[in-house]
Amino acid sequence: MSGPLIPGLTEFDRPRRGWPSWLTWLVFALAALLAVIVLAGFAGGVGPLGLLGRSTTALESVSYRLTGDPSVIQLAVTLPASGLCRDDRIDAVAFERSNRVEVETSVTRPRRSTCPAAAIGGDVRWVDVTLANPLDARTVIRLPDREPLPREQADGT
Repeated sequence: MSGPLIPGLTEFDRPRRGWPSWLTWLVFALAALLAVIVLAGFAGGVGPLGLLGRSTTALESVSYRLTGDPSVIQLAVTLPASGLCRDDRIDAVAFERSNRVEVETSVTRPRRSTCPAAAIGGDVRWVDVTLANPLDARTVIRLPDREPLPREQADGT
């Protein structure tokens, strides 16, 4: 008995075990695609993971003023000491409560910014904030330290 038990079969004629070869290639292709997306998001700040390539810094709100629209206010935010680049984005978020509006501001910029940052337009910048309901008699509060913000008139006084 030196041969196979069934005549005509060799040792390679048994059923294959494991994954099909196309499934292995599909897993490798998906892993490579995921790696490219993560690297593009981190290095270039693009794609679905673009936030990986950006850094966010909190800014301080110093005052607010009303606009012609009762559901929009403007916040005066201090610029960072390094200044702003043209592609920096200032974001303002308002959390509305029954008797107050809590605001928080930040600047988002690419991690690998190559522009020479400079203060553009002074040391404060006015940012529009859209509210769900008109401000009316509610108090505007800076969220990080819970301090009420002073109201300025539209002419800057």
